[in-house]
Amino acid sequence: MATPLDTRIPPPVWTAGLGVVQWLLAGRPSYLRRPGPLRFVIAGLVGTASAGVGIAAVYEFARRGTTYHPGAPEHASVLVTDRIYRYTRNPMYLALAGALVTHAAWLGTLRAVPPIAALTAILTIVQVRPEEEALERLFGDDYRTYVHRVPRWIGLHR
Repeated sequence: MATPLDTRIPPPVWTAGLGVVQWLLAGRPSYLRRPGPLRFVIAGLVGTASAGVGIAAVYEFARRGTTYHPGAPEHASVLVTDRIYRYTRNPMYLALAGALVTHAAWLGTLRAVPPIAALTAILTIVQVRPEEEALERLFGDDYRTYVHRVPRWIGLHR
């Protein structure tokens, strides 16, 4: 059965598109030129942490046998609230935002920062809120308790 989320642009596509916007805003620099040591280390650390968060999130869904398809939250078979999901309700989306932070650090210009905020706003409006509504319908009070306990993003409640 199709849901409104089926017609939306998938989150990784938003991320890739905004990565291109970052590159354009940065003046289309060559990726063959390595950034300075500080930016290289920051990009490496943030990129590694973001990849780890994303992998841990997908692993938890796979381990529990529930869907991680962003267009089908109504097919969730279990509410995952432990491990990485104790710290953020949206670690997969946090990992995508982290990819843009990594890219901005690599590019080395503040002009590459606004697309990060744009991604979090877009995902919150077109993806996260509809998912939350679906999960509340599916899991009721258990989901509402989880929402009050764990922030949507790191350190930011609803």
